[in-house]
Amino acid sequence: FTLEDIGDYLPGSVMLQDLSTATNLYMYQYGCEKLHHSSEELKALGPDYFSNFFPQDEIFVIRKELTCFLQQQDPDKIFPFYQRVKTGKDGSYEWYFTSSRIADEKGQRLIHIALPAAHLETALFHSQYLSPPNEYACKNYARYNALTKRERELITLIAEGRTSGYIAENLFLSIHTVNNHRKNIIRKLEINSLAELIRFAMAFGLL
Repeated sequence: FTLEDIGDYLPGSVMLQDLSTATNLYMYQYGCEKLHHSSEELKALGPDYFSNFFPQDEIFVIRKELTCFLQQQDPDKIFPFYQRVKTGKDGSYEWYFTSSRIADEKGQRLIHIALPAAHLETALFHSQYLSPPNEYACKNYARYNALTKRERELITLIAEGRTSGYIAENLFLSIHTVNNHRKNIIRKLEINSLAELIRFAMAFGLL
C-alpha cells in the first residue's frame, strides 16, 4: 500500500513533508477538512503552508528541536511535540500532539501523525490510574473496563446521592431500566455499599 491508499484510515491527521522544498506533499482527509483546503492546495502552498497555519514563534522553536532530531539520521526514532494549528476560519488555533519520524533513506522526508490534544485526555487518564502506585485502580481496572458508558454515567449520579427517580427523569429512562442498571453495576463491581462505590468512582475519575 502507498500512504495515499491507507492515510484516511489511520488514527490521526497524517502528513508527508519534503524537507528539501519545505512542502507538505500529502495531507489526509481529516486534516484537509480541519484546514479547509484540499491536499493539492496545501501542497501548492509550498513553504507558505507553515506560515499560514502555525504561529511563527512556535515554529521557530520546533524547527530547532527538529533539526537536532534530524541530525541523528535514525529512522527508528520518533520526534514528539505539541503544536498549535490554525484550524478555524476565524483564525483560531487548536492544540495538537504530533509524532514524527524520517520516512526515507536520505532523511529528506518526514511523516507526521497529529492528534487533537483534547483526545489525549482518555489516554492520560488510563496511564495515571494504571501506574504502579495506584494499586486499587490497577486491581479494579478490568471491572471499570467492563462497564458500559451508561453504567459509568449512572455510577457518577449514584455516588452523588441521586435517587433512581431523579436518574430516570434526567436520563429519560424508566425506573425499571435504572434499577436494572444498578443491579448490573453491583454485579460487575462486586460492591456492597455506597462507600465502596464512591471510592471506585473517585479512583476512576467518575466523580
